[in-house]
Amino acid sequence: MAIKNWATTTSRVVYHRLPAGASLIGSIESLAHSEGIREASVMSCIGSLTQLKRRNLCSLERDHERETIDEIMELVTADGYIQPLEDGGVYVHLHVAAAKPSGEIVGGHCEDATCFTGAFVYLQVIEETQE
Repeated sequence: MAIKNWATTTSRVVYHRLPAGASLIGSIESLAHSEGIREASVMSCIGSLTQLKRRNLCSLERDHERETIDEIMELVTADGYIQPLEDGGVYVHLHVAAAKPSGEIVGGHCEDATCFTGAFVYLQVIEETQE
């Protein structure tokens, strides 16, 4: 599969507070649609979670291991990207690190999460430029 090469520039930073009970992935998708964002880098996302659905590539011989953690955790960091889909939608790819009450850090690819008290997300919008 060939990687598309194109000239891009960053245009603006978008900040948004996600409310308690919100889906982390769904809210970022909705934010992208409402702001007209087709492509962006998730620069920062912090807050708290009540549920984290994650997966990790633990071995090349095995499928991704999936886990749902149902407890209140501090969202220490999340970063990733938003990419455009051919159907006009967007795909949010996010990796997270979250702290359990014990201080143990868990992380991996975020399939979704539910905000506890909320979360704060910063997006760096990427625009194609004409060459």
